[in-house]
Amino acid sequence: MKLATLRQLGFDGSYHVPFTKSYHVNCSQCQALCINGYPTHETGCPNQVFECKGCDTLINYKGYCQDCS
Repeated sequence: MKLATLRQLGFDGSYHVPFTKSYHVNCSQCQALCINGYPTHETGCPNQVFECKGCDTLINYKGYCQDCS
């Protein structure tokens, strides 16, 4: 994942580790971590975003976006 993708997913404190190809995942609202290479928020984190079930657009709640509902 790239830094821009991590920021879109709500990991606002993430940064690139100098002289490597890796990134440090960090969130200002929870204890973020990576599970099998996939960054995750804690349950209930206000920075967590979800994909719309209809069009895969990133939204702030589970379900469908306004365009798909």
